[in-house]
Amino acid sequence: MRVLLTGGAGYLGACLTPVLLERGHSVRVFDRFCFGEEALAAFREHPSCEIARGDIRRLQDTPGLFDGIDAVVHLAGLSNDPSGELDPDMTWDVNVESTQELASQAVQKGASRFVFASSCAVYGKGVFDVLDEQSPTNPVSTFGRSKLEAENALLDMQNELFEPVVARMATLFGWSPRMRFDLAVNQMVATAVRQRRIDVFGGGNQWRPFIHVRDAARAMAALLEAPAKTAAGAIYNMGSDVCNYRVRDLAERVARQFDDVKVELVKSDEDVRTYCVQFGKIREKLGFKCEWSLEEGIRELRDGLADASVDPMDDAYFNVRRMKQLRATPVDEGGEPIASRLIPMARPTLGPEEEAAVVGALRSCWLTSGPHIQVFEKAFGEAVAAPHVVAVSSCTAALHLCLTHLGVGPGDEVITSPLNWASSGNTILHLGARPVFADICPDTLNIDPAGIDRAITERTKAIMPVHLAGQPCDLEAVYAIARKHNLPVVEDAAHALGASYKGTPIGGYGEFACFSFYAIKNITTMEGGTIAVRDEEAAAHLRLLAANGMTANAWERYGRSAIAAPAQVVEPGFKYQMGNVSAAMGVAQLKKFGAFRSARRRLAGMYQTVLSEIDEITLPHIIDEVEHAWHLMVIRLRLDKLVQNRDEIVHALRRENIGTGIHFFGLHLHPYYLEQLGMKPEDLPHATAASHEIISLPLYPSMTDKNLGEVVAALKKVLAHARRA
Repeated sequence: MRVLLTGGAGYLGACLTPVLLERGHSVRVFDRFCFGEEALAAFREHPSCEIARGDIRRLQDTPGLFDGIDAVVHLAGLSNDPSGELDPDMTWDVNVESTQELASQAVQKGASRFVFASSCAVYGKGVFDVLDEQSPTNPVSTFGRSKLEAENALLDMQNELFEPVVARMATLFGWSPRMRFDLAVNQMVATAVRQRRIDVFGGGNQWRPFIHVRDAARAMAALLEAPAKTAAGAIYNMGSDVCNYRVRDLAERVARQFDDVKVELVKSDEDVRTYCVQFGKIREKLGFKCEWSLEEGIRELRDGLADASVDPMDDAYFNVRRMKQLRATPVDEGGEPIASRLIPMARPTLGPEEEAAVVGALRSCWLTSGPHIQVFEKAFGEAVAAPHVVAVSSCTAALHLCLTHLGVGPGDEVITSPLNWASSGNTILHLGARPVFADICPDTLNIDPAGIDRAITERTKAIMPVHLAGQPCDLEAVYAIARKHNLPVVEDAAHALGASYKGTPIGGYGEFACFSFYAIKNITTMEGGTIAVRDEEAAAHLRLLAANGMTANAWERYGRSAIAAPAQVVEPGFKYQMGNVSAAMGVAQLKKFGAFRSARRRLAGMYQTVLSEIDEITLPHIIDEVEHAWHLMVIRLRLDKLVQNRDEIVHALRRENIGTGIHFFGLHLHPYYLEQLGMKPEDLPHATAASHEIISLPLYPSMTDKNLGEVVAALKKVLAHARRA
């Protein structure tokens, strides 16, 4: 049989590999080798043994893993209670979700037998004094719960082509090529040898079953080879009835194998895990009997520790300690990611209210134009203190409409920030005008008013500042320059919902402010935008332009109060109106916006506190008399203190499961703008430098304190390994 053995370099796997080879099987060992490859050194040249390095959480990195495989023995996972509690999310990811994915691929590739190494920990706080496979499970640890969940998922997959079998393993003991001294018997022997005492924690009255690691290897091989009628869909306790002990009695039995070793009951919280397990089923169904007694295993361990080169207290022999080391090591160097699952840079915060709003709009059959749009415009105007609001399909559409309304066209120039999304510059170009980039202030990353003043020419038609990340520009200075040169200002406020300048909300301060409700903005309508407008006539013109230049939109033409007259085109416009479904979602989101804003402020404040002492970064500088919207948490790397560049740092963070963004890579550095506008990086030195140094960290209202802690820990970890000596 051709067997895929996951975790084959581990404590049990290193004993199972030779057993399978001796029985004539071909073995493909799949392992991360986070404890090294020495345990399998004897089999590297074996003709029937193949070694594949990889992680069960990233099976896509090993595309040929199942080629030619008939069966799977799945040992890989977090394998004890302390490791499971270190990060419950990681435990679930490794022990449950990765097991399900491994089994799914086995089904797809035609591997029928799937032997799963579970644990008697699923019995947890045993409901009865004597437990067998039919007894109720009652796991009380993350590890136990994860193993039970994985069992259930596998057994639910059983069919005539897929034969899962579950091995609920007793606690292992004995000598293995990959040793562990964090297991009860092994640890007791180690402390007896080195410290001449055995400490008993948790009260000592709790029951545990035990099995020698080489007996466990034989039992796993027996489950692999058993006929389908005996194995498929079955659960087997794996151990021996005579190897159930109370922990304090176990300690006494270990101590009797030594001279002058004391057993001490250490005062500690009671260990609620207690299970005395019966193993009659594996004996009766498979004829399996353990060959190793507890005393033989103790003597084997004692003799093995006579070799002074083995230090049983070394971290390498303790899974939880090794896992802590791996979490402090970059993933690219073989370490473990800080976050067990990806923490995205941003995500929408949605609930049943949005779902109900969208479903209601769908059921009304008014999908594009409709009554929710006016409700949304009114509510949004109140939120930003704007006299008039025009809802449109995107912030890009909003910018385009404003510039069109202002008459921007071929030969004109619009001054804007280079540190922005591509749609701002592209919109100017599509009008036949030329974007003129003014450099940024290096501390705020917003456009420098002095740079605007220097950039104005006789062809300048408008100024388009950007409130980057949600911090308002110095609007007083910008508008003073605009008045001096009689120029209109169109604020790109895509990030700035919730921000204010000198007490006035962005949207209520100037002539035009364009907002975005893209999926990850401060509120979302899926796609959408608005223009906050001061002048009523300007608002009416913008509304006309957004509706194809027609005198009535679909709601006005076909709704309940429709006027029986044809709509007329009075000016060539665009199809830029917001849809009714989007507006319905927007109304629901606006009701939550106060809570969203508070959450963003709190998270940003926490970031500023915990990141303030990291010497390799610069935190956002907040100018006086503004209220930041905190759409983004942008930090700046001090590259002179690092041996890696920004992109390498971003890659390392992604490997730690931390999503990041770059807001933005200056438009003046993009190939099209370099070629078409004849720009050079040195023309805008501050924007050029920032483009290579800024990173946006995860920030969104549903982000938890744990998420933030993982982001910070990952950033510190990555920077520590990239620090210049």
